Amino acid sequence: MAIVLLVVGILAGIVLRNIGGQSAIARDTRREGDLRNVSNYLATYMAKFGFFPTSTTWVDLENELRRVGITDRLPLDPQGKTGASGYNYFPCSDSGQAPSMPNNPANHFILRAQLEQTPAQAQRLYETSLTSIPTGWQCSVAPDCNPNNRYYCFTQ
Repeated sequence: MAIVLLVVGILAGIVLRNIGGQSAIARDTRREGDLRNVSNYLATYMAKFGFFPTSTTWVDLENELRRVGITDRLPLDPQGKTGASGYNYFPCSDSGQAPSMPNNPANHFILRAQLEQTPAQAQRLYETSLTSIPTGWQCSVAPDCNPNNRYYCFTQ
């Protein structure tokens, strides 16, 4: 009887461990999808106004997109992380200067999320991630897109 309980305990531990790993994969996949959805909102903004918002925080970006009627709410990180560990928006320009209104509107952007998995654990996700700011771009704040810090950066 003790052996049966021991085997059941070991199997339960293995199953619970694998379920926990699947949760991180699901959350990271959701993060990638959330950034792609926000990218679509930003494309709509660009189509309406000819430039991207110069907001420098996620909350400011959400307020701007709400103000112009594009969306009521931006997604939040699945674990509720905010600031540098949550979702971030970086307006950028290829004019040689950081974007500012009205003289130098943003004509590019970078979206960023911090993943739970390392590049070795989630190669497929990191394959599509920027690792640095594209040449010639100046952003309002230079984003850290280093995959070793588990940052996933995206631009359209």
